Amino acid sequence: MRIQFCGADRTVTGSCHLIEAGGVRVLLDCGMYQGPRQLARELNTRLPQNPGKIDAIILSHGHLDHCGKLPVMVKSSYRGPIYATPATIDVARIVLEDSAEIQEENAAYLNQRSRAPSEPRIAPLYVRADAHEVYRLFKRVNYHQKTHIGSPNGESGIDFTFYDAGHILGSAYVVIEYEDEGGKRSLLFTADIGRYNTPIIRDPESIPFAVDDVITESTYGDRPHAPMSEIEPQFLDAVKAVIARRGRLIVPSFAVGRTQTVLWYLNKFIKEKLIPRIPIFVDSPMGVEVTRVTLEHRENYDEETLAMIGNADLSSVNVAKFASSSQESRQINAVPGPCVIVASSPTCEFGRVLHHLKKSVENENDMVVFVGWIPPQTLGRRIQDREARIRILDRWYDLRCEVRSIHGLSAHADGEELLRFLKPTIRKETTAYVVHGEVSAAETFAMKLRHAGMGHVVIPAMETSVLTVG
Repeated sequence: MRIQFCGADRTVTGSCHLIEAGGVRVLLDCGMYQGPRQLARELNTRLPQNPGKIDAIILSHGHLDHCGKLPVMVKSSYRGPIYATPATIDVARIVLEDSAEIQEENAAYLNQRSRAPSEPRIAPLYVRADAHEVYRLFKRVNYHQKTHIGSPNGESGIDFTFYDAGHILGSAYVVIEYEDEGGKRSLLFTADIGRYNTPIIRDPESIPFAVDDVITESTYGDRPHAPMSEIEPQFLDAVKAVIARRGRLIVPSFAVGRTQTVLWYLNKFIKEKLIPRIPIFVDSPMGVEVTRVTLEHRENYDEETLAMIGNADLSSVNVAKFASSSQESRQINAVPGPCVIVASSPTCEFGRVLHHLKKSVENENDMVVFVGWIPPQTLGRRIQDREARIRILDRWYDLRCEVRSIHGLSAHADGEELLRFLKPTIRKETTAYVVHGEVSAAETFAMKLRHAGMGHVVIPAMETSVLTVG
């Protein structure tokens, strides 16, 4: 088997790896690089050689940094199948549609600015019509359903199987089986592995058997998360504090995964009569759509969630109100406290959360709760760091509201949880390729794997390739 590392190498974004085995060329994920505009544009137009001759794409889950470059592949002549779990396909449709719309709007905005006559117009990386072409290629594959990808030249091909990765709805890790001169061999692609004991979705599934090679993520390979047991009491205390002073609780949140987790906790608090019924709003068009998809895929829920909701759904206990239109969003700000508003985006750099922040940051009765890591040099980080004066859109505000952070709600396993997950693969005969992590995280996790007994550990660079030896 040859593995070419095409993305998320020594960084955490743009997952993409090309494998060649059994006479087939298969892409594991095709994610978008998210970073500085010029570098992102350069990396997101770069594809593996001869994309039209790739036989299949195996998609682990629907986050943009794993699926966002699929329309670029299709524009560049790829016409093969894109295999994913049913829930991943539904999530990826929403994410790609949103990505295409943003790119169209950004290109239109930049082209309206003053430009030299000789300067070419900016074209979006892809548009919504390109995303629609991707949808035609999706092939639904359930967990544990071994699927064969045949070779066009009559060689043996490969088999792959999805297992529940516990990261987001529908997420999977992939076990690939194939034959070479040395006999039967196997590869594990972790993609993104979730935490244990998280709400809604199941824990990462145990690896079914030892494998010969591993491509593993390392996003939080150099640090621990807070215990899951600490999250619920912190969030409950924040909600109770806002209710007591009849304020508004603003939760800047990712639309995929984090929004649904926040709703799960609020449902639980109401069902257990820990808080009264209060207005709860989800103000994010993509968050609304992903929540709808989450409601449709009960087969992915864990036992605790199924026991909590019974025959109802995740939204029916608290009668959460979902704002899709701009008018519905504006109406939320007319609602007095106490209430909870979950809105995109977590960085507070864009999205509807900005309009709710404008109303709340100078109100001492209101609170902003961050439920994840916030990048530096963003409005979200400035609020989190409690800077005295902050700029929102076109004016400055005094930061008077209460600000709290609840760590541990990340959808990624930390270093120790990753080691726990990978334990069946740790042996002297196995080679691990550590990807999807900044250099410090990848190096630290590589050291952990070596100390645990992994035979060979490599941190590949972008666009390098290796030939595995049987």
